[in-house]
Amino acid sequence: MCDDHPFKKIHAPLLPPKIMRDGPFYMVFFGSYELMNSYLLTSFPALPSEASNFFAGGMAGTFGWAAVMPFDGPKSIIQASWSKRVVGDFPGVFAQVARERGVSGLYAGLGPAVVRAFPANGALFVGYEAARAALAPL
Repeated sequence: MCDDHPFKKIHAPLLPPKIMRDGPFYMVFFGSYELMNSYLLTSFPALPSEASNFFAGGMAGTFGWAAVMPFDGPKSIIQASWSKRVVGDFPGVFAQVARERGVSGLYAGLGPAVVRAFPANGALFVGYEAARAALAPL
C-alpha cells in the first residue's frame, strides 16, 4: 500500500535534486542580497532604498541561478521523463548530461533564467522591503 502512495510517486524522486538545487540557491540568493544591499546603502547614501533593493535583488537572483543551474537541468530531465513508474536517478542523469553535452550542457537555459531572474527578484525584494517597513510599526 505504501508503494502506491501518490507522494512517493510524485514528490519523493524529486526531493534529492530539489534539495541540491534549493539549498544552495537560497544560501546564495539571500546572502548576496543582504551583502549587496548593505554595501549599496552604506556606500551610496543618496541612492533611494528602492533602487538599492531592486538592484541587489536582481543580482541576487542572477547569482543564485548561476550557482544552481547545473542541478536544475538534470532535475527537469527527470521531471519530464516520468511514466507510470518513477524514473530517473539524479546522479546518473547529472553524469549523463555532463558526459553527452559537456559542462556547458549543465548550464543550458542559464541565459533565459538570468533574464527572467533579474527583474523578477528585483521586484520581489522591493515588495518585501516595502511590506517589512509597512508592518514594522505593528
